Amino acid sequence: MRRTTAVGLALAGAASSFAASPATAGADGGAADSRAAAAVDPDAPTVASRVDKNEARVGDLLMLTITAIGRKGVPANLPSAMDLDPFSVVARAEKEQDLGDGRVRREFTLSVAAYEPGDLSIPSVEVTYLGKAGEVLSARTSPVPVRIVSLLANEPEAELKENAVPVSVWQQDLLLVYIAAGLAIAALGGVVTWVVIRRLRARAARRPGPPPRPAHERALAKLDALGAGGFPEDADHRPFTFAVSEVIREYVGARFGFDSLELTTDELCGVLRRRAARELVIGEVEGWLTGCDLVKFAKLSPSGAEARGMLETAIRIVESTRPRPAPEEAAARA
Repeated sequence: MRRTTAVGLALAGAASSFAASPATAGADGGAADSRAAAAVDPDAPTVASRVDKNEARVGDLLMLTITAIGRKGVPANLPSAMDLDPFSVVARAEKEQDLGDGRVRREFTLSVAAYEPGDLSIPSVEVTYLGKAGEVLSARTSPVPVRIVSLLANEPEAELKENAVPVSVWQQDLLLVYIAAGLAIAALGGVVTWVVIRRLRARAARRPGPPPRPAHERALAKLDALGAGGFPEDADHRPFTFAVSEVIREYVGARFGFDSLELTTDELCGVLRRRAARELVIGEVEGWLTGCDLVKFAKLSPSGAEARGMLETAIRIVESTRPRPAPEEAAARA
């Protein structure tokens, strides 16, 4: 009978102790539940925060790094708007690293600053993640203590220094000397430039440069150099095709007076129809350029015989469109 009474009194005392502290249970219940949920939930990331320095001056930037390590398929994020009073968030950045064991390390770097001195603390930061059922769960970091030092030496009783006694200062003013020297140098430079230009013009007048080489001669010389390497059957003739196509494009542009290297085949042939319809077989040129484009974009390597045929067609295009001498000039040459 006494044992039963003692047990009953112990249970009653325990019940009264729980009932007597509802505020404590309410205050610690949320944190306890959060820790319990994080401990039970296997998908909950491990979060931590650190700061690059524990002491700074008012207004200095502190780098707050929040690290979350969790499963690869469970993304962790920070809220878009965070209240870190008394600190202000100036900038933020994040990066992710695959740890190779099915886990991912995510780092969120916040640039924060405080504008009041004292022993402060960066509040805990909430890191959210998705549960298995798609619900949004969260884990929180621990607060980080930081000491903020005032910029004033005698803070908190800041006082202005007394006015200094005026001091007479003698300063040598060489502005006029600098202006005169600058004008003299500019005048000397102008005279030297004028003399050099006169001499260059006189030299150019005495020795005229050679006339430019005709476009068809330049094109035929380049085509001969490309064909000197031969056409083996087991070789990759795509670079050769690209080079021959560029020679013909450059030639028709120089021959008929337009910039042809940056034009597509359709654009180039359209200009040729307007400028050289009587001197050029447009269909042959267009078919030849289309074949070169097919090699370029379809990545097809022509055979040795096909490459030789491309070269012969290119030479025929140049020979058939080269400028012909006037009858009087031809008769004089004969």
